[in-house]
Amino acid sequence: MAERHGTEVTRRRWLPWAALTLAVVEIAVAWVLVGSVDAVAVAVTIYILSTGFAGAVVASRVPRHPVGWLLLAASFCFATGALLVIYVDLSLFQRPGSIPPSHWFVMLGDVFFDIGLGVSSTFALLLFPTGRLPSRRWTPVAWASGIGLLGLVISVPLSPDTFEGIPIHNPFALPSSHPLLLLAEGGGFYLLAACVVASVASLVVRFRRSTGTERQQLKWVALSVVILGIGLAGTILWELLNGAAEVSDNLENLIITISVSLLPVAIGIAIVRYRLFDIDRIVSRTVSYGVVVMVLGATFGALVFVLGDLLPLEGQLPVASTTLVVAALFNPLRRRVQERVDRRFNRSRYDAARTIELFTRRLRSSVDLVELGRDLQTVAAATMQPASMSMWLRGRHEP
Repeated sequence: MAERHGTEVTRRRWLPWAALTLAVVEIAVAWVLVGSVDAVAVAVTIYILSTGFAGAVVASRVPRHPVGWLLLAASFCFATGALLVIYVDLSLFQRPGSIPPSHWFVMLGDVFFDIGLGVSSTFALLLFPTGRLPSRRWTPVAWASGIGLLGLVISVPLSPDTFEGIPIHNPFALPSSHPLLLLAEGGGFYLLAACVVASVASLVVRFRRSTGTERQQLKWVALSVVILGIGLAGTILWELLNGAAEVSDNLENLIITISVSLLPVAIGIAIVRYRLFDIDRIVSRTVSYGVVVMVLGATFGALVFVLGDLLPLEGQLPVASTTLVVAALFNPLRRRVQERVDRRFNRSRYDAARTIELFTRRLRSSVDLVELGRDLQTVAAATMQPASMSMWLRGRHEP
């Protein structure tokens, strides 16, 4: 019995890494087939690898936790779907006649993408971080997610849109107005979309009700969402300042992809290694520096416009002057933003700092040892929160 248990544990440890290796091999084959570097391909690769690695770490460290296996499944589905889509594109458009096309590959590519998207955006969020639903009330959401995903999968071979623009006959296609297709495609899409919103709402509900370990784990996901918001705001600001050029499009794509890829990474850290990091401090620093960068970026763009277009200044003088102004504003702005962010996201640290600051002020004028001792005990209890505390004062005649 013990030997069988040991074999099972070993299998559970290598199986996640085998699944990740398979996804990596599929991505490598896809890159070989493409033969060129593309911004979209880089973005998809980053997301697939980050999701798969996070899933492999969780599944190997905590085999009974379903979120790790769900992330692995999503990574494998995305990698397989990408490989099939590239194969179809090569066989029909890039290198026609070199490899045989197949209508099965067209359908399976869409099916795998739908499964990967559905699993990662519903079940993984519903079961994070405990591996169970928030409560029994969320069971209908889980069932609805499965039904919506099943409807989308069924609609892929039945929909004429799947083969739109592809010179391959679809033997399973139904008319666009067919009731079965409308029910599977339309119903599946809207049902799954509603379940995605509900899955995100489940995290909000968990966070508001959580305490202790679970709350710390949920803060990691909150951190990834904050970074995603900063990334989106940064790309919008970049586009406003530089216009919608091809380079900015590629940069926006890369920034957004990296921000989205942090979500599965945050889930993996939250489940496995969250105790090693001060998440409150990380969240507060991320928010504060993100706000400072966006404010200074907007200030820089506005000043360059004012000095360069409205005032009679030529050459590099507007840029140099604006750079000096932004550099002078950095530290004062960072301190003010950090104080306000700590008050909201890192309240315990903010309260501790305020308590120590007030104690230091009273210490300058206090001469009563008894009162000073009480203040010291109050400060220690509020900032360090010890299980027990005692204070010893040396007498005047003690050595």
